Amino acid sequence: MPATDYLSATALAKKTAAALDSLEQGETGKLIILKNNAPKAVLLSFEAYEALEEELEDLRLAALAFARLKTFKPEEAISHEEMLEKFGK
Repeated sequence: MPATDYLSATALAKKTAAALDSLEQGETGKLIILKNNAPKAVLLSFEAYEALEEELEDLRLAALAFARLKTFKPEEAISHEEMLEKFGK
């Protein structure tokens, strides 16, 4: 990981606007914020955060679908036509 992806908390306090601009313009994908030379937080652009959240939700839904497939019993399932009759169009 390039050194430019790390930023001390002190430097962030002094260069907040520049750090945010760098993230917004895509010059930096993420900034790892250090305090006492230890990683304490990650700063992302809002677009990167939204993409991460969306991917996480997709993975959760996929995991749920796979879990349901393991317990699926075809003999207890109803057809699409039966579903439409029962719940309407």
